[in-house]
Amino acid sequence: MSKPSLVLLPGLNNTRAVFADMGRLLADDADVIAMEYPPLDTLDAIAADVLAHCPERFNLCAFSFGGYVAAAMLEQAPERIERLAFIGSGPGADKPERRGAREAAIARAQAGDYEAMVKANANSAFHADSLANADLMTRRDAMVKDYGAERYIAHSRAALDRPARYHLLAKLQREMLVMAGESDTLVPLAEMQRTASAAPEARVVVIPRAGHLLPMERPTAAAAELRRWLSA
Repeated sequence: MSKPSLVLLPGLNNTRAVFADMGRLLADDADVIAMEYPPLDTLDAIAADVLAHCPERFNLCAFSFGGYVAAAMLEQAPERIERLAFIGSGPGADKPERRGAREAAIARAQAGDYEAMVKANANSAFHADSLANADLMTRRDAMVKDYGAERYIAHSRAALDRPARYHLLAKLQREMLVMAGESDTLVPLAEMQRTASAAPEARVVVIPRAGHLLPMERPTAAAAELRRWLSA
């Protein structure tokens, strides 16, 4: 029996390395395809690029910024997506205060402060326990460096202009998985529950001792939930 295809969409400041451990744990369960995005500054363009590199039919797991891309993909090619999972994300638009923070961050990145800015935000990205994990912090710093300011600026602009696309979730035919880190302050549980409520059938899972970067912090727990979702 052939394995299902599982496309993984990374977040802002992430390369496919954000899924390295999680993807390895799922290798026996699915054909795992971890994507990266070119420095395009609209979600529709990014979604079209990702779709061009996906199998004809696939399961889609979207982390953080990847959720915005997933919503655009769902609008462009709903018939190709078999199942949808969100990790620390959703299809909503930015609130006004978030837009202001993004615009300020874009300006800092343009001024050459990208890596220092992102590294300084580690406290908001990770659970407190993870901050003491030197290997995890080193891998995250390397990923940020590889991702780079050019992609950060382009993708931040794409995020600024996104519309809310909750209505697209109403057409999903299979259970949607919504996975949240217990200590995620960037995408709080209430936002994840708002996303879940937009689908006909959704399962919300909260992973203990995880912040926003759940796929790196708790890959075993995340993989277990995705394995269950793929077999549902």
